[in-house]
Amino acid sequence: MQVGIPRVLSFFYYFPFYKTFLEEIGCRVILSRPTSSRTLENLSLCPTDEPCISVKLAFPHCAELLERGVERLFLPTLVSADRYSFYCPKHIGLPAMIRSGLDLPRDFVIAPEINWRLDPSRSMEALFEAGRRLGASRKVVQDAFYLAWRFQSYFTRTAVQQRLTYPQALEKLAGVPFFHRRRPYNPRAVFNAALRVGVVGHSYILYDLIGHNLVERLKEHATVLVPEMVPRREIRRSLEEAVYGKELWSFEQIILGSALYWLKTRAVDCLILIGPFECGPEAVIEVFLEEEAEKHGVPLLILTVDEQTGEAGLVTRLEAFLDTAAEAAQWRRDPGHHQRQHTGSTKPARFLPPPLPEKRVLGFPTMGHLSIALATIFGGDLVNTIGPLPITRRTAELGAELTPEFICYPMTVTIGQMRQCLEAGANTLIMVGGKGRCRLGWYAELQEALLKRAGYEFEMVTINSPLPLQQNYQPFVEAIKQILGHLPPQKLLYSALLGYAKAAAAEKAEAALYALRAREKRRGEADRCFKRLERSLKEAASLSSIKEALRQFQAETSAIVLAEGPPPLKVRLIGEIYAVFEHFVNHEIARTLGSLEDIRIEVQTEITVLNWFRQNILHTPASLWRHRQIARAAHPYLENLVGGHGLDSVGLTALAPGEGIDGVIHLWPFTCMPEIIAQSILTRVVREKEIPLLTVIVNEQTGEAGLQTRIESFAHILQERKAAREEKQTCLAF
Repeated sequence: MQVGIPRVLSFFYYFPFYKTFLEEIGCRVILSRPTSSRTLENLSLCPTDEPCISVKLAFPHCAELLERGVERLFLPTLVSADRYSFYCPKHIGLPAMIRSGLDLPRDFVIAPEINWRLDPSRSMEALFEAGRRLGASRKVVQDAFYLAWRFQSYFTRTAVQQRLTYPQALEKLAGVPFFHRRRPYNPRAVFNAALRVGVVGHSYILYDLIGHNLVERLKEHATVLVPEMVPRREIRRSLEEAVYGKELWSFEQIILGSALYWLKTRAVDCLILIGPFECGPEAVIEVFLEEEAEKHGVPLLILTVDEQTGEAGLVTRLEAFLDTAAEAAQWRRDPGHHQRQHTGSTKPARFLPPPLPEKRVLGFPTMGHLSIALATIFGGDLVNTIGPLPITRRTAELGAELTPEFICYPMTVTIGQMRQCLEAGANTLIMVGGKGRCRLGWYAELQEALLKRAGYEFEMVTINSPLPLQQNYQPFVEAIKQILGHLPPQKLLYSALLGYAKAAAAEKAEAALYALRAREKRRGEADRCFKRLERSLKEAASLSSIKEALRQFQAETSAIVLAEGPPPLKVRLIGEIYAVFEHFVNHEIARTLGSLEDIRIEVQTEITVLNWFRQNILHTPASLWRHRQIARAAHPYLENLVGGHGLDSVGLTALAPGEGIDGVIHLWPFTCMPEIIAQSILTRVVREKEIPLLTVIVNEQTGEAGLQTRIESFAHILQERKAAREEKQTCLAF
């Protein structure tokens, strides 16, 4: 059987394993041709514009293999390489994206799930199943696996021992020919063997056409080191010395670990990080790498590439950096030099608070009406707190001053909130944690590093989930004690219960608000009732007062006069939780939808903080049942969790037509990794389910006027579609 492997993404790391495994079970491996100008012309095969260039390239590479007549595509679903970390979500979601984008049958893409984080036997069973589909027995698959594993290990060791780049190692050891240029890139280049340049980045960028042959260009100027030349044990050791190291995404561990090793051993005079536009994980490690490079006085250049990147501009930046790095290296080698050189610049804080007082003052970010609950849990007479402060445009501006370019919008807004809290007198910040597939679990480390680099003095306390209890309960308790001290446990428990009750009441009332906005005769009455409820909940000091506030809201809203006419349209909001839940971030999209002059729309959303809490922490039967229902609906399109609410977005859209939903709005922040995957897959879902979808990507540049126009146009499409459907049903009735 002819099995195709696209020359993208994990090919540059695991092709020796893939090739050996497939050949040992009797398949003929067909490799796509190297990326060319023709490949770039076919990037439109990717159904959406938002994925990074490395994912976009997978579509024309797979399409080329289909044209060459392969009988199957081999694209393993890479979930985790060890029990601590995950791969980037794009490696988890790629097989589903390719199936949906190229409209392929499920069995055509062989995508065994490699997940060593859980029971390793499950990964072996996935390989056995892949072998069965390719006509091999369990015994043949098992033998093929061990041979492939040994060859992959030999390949990695040899690259280190012989100081080979991946292309050199693939050509020498796996028989994969690479292009060799016969003339120099820069005939005027002068080789300086004493200048040692460390180049880090994903191999599928470094050694693809999109990377503009960066490594080969640099070899004309200096001695070049790349991550595959560093022993894996040294990478692991370097990461273990960093608090955050072993939980990074798998390929990012190689990038950052090798850079840390070079910095620690003084093996390089400068560093270059090259990454694709919109790369989520690199926006995280960029912060850590900048911090470490500055600490060691090593110049760092960050390059970003995509299909639009011009070669001339990139080369100019590269050569200018090398000139600066050579001068800096010579200066550092001067025996009389004792002062650390700082090559990066930091943006000073707008306001620096005084040194930390002995008394703890808490500050924390929030979103939506969750602020009411958090003010109760961390406020009152328990501890001193600042806020929660309202989110404004100034909040986003303060955050944008400090954050990396391609970090997601929620990170920008939350660090802006933290700056406001610190400038208002807080000396301790609280942030949730928990390392997973998406970047949220890294916010706390990034925020602490960026704020302290800007000159703020504070203590960061990160609260992770207490589950599983055997592993996480004690760290969770210690974090709570660190924040609240030794206050009576019963008082802490009651405050938490009170906060949860307020959040539940606000969530229930908001669902009623959405329904009433679409039906009230005089616009704005329901909103006024909800605002009174919010004020009552803020002041409520007991469970009974919360119940009374909710009862009063229900009594007031039951007296609202409803408009006559047909039932309103129903629009479901899906996407990343912060973009869906925080009204400032989504520009009050629920209010806009519910307040249109000539079209009545009821907004519906299940992506809320409490729904997440009920499912993941409380494990309530209703929430677990609904989650299974959503996962079943998503399964034909996306089988694996890709982080955040990516799978929920797919499943909720697939369920929408059968649940009376007229249209879906997909909300997510620019560069959000899980939702980029969901967006690509949703192109197939909406086609097959015939459900209208509007994608809204938000960041600090999103304009309200343009968004308003798009929403109004979408609403008119839904109205016309519903009218046409009703007319058709009327005709059929006759």
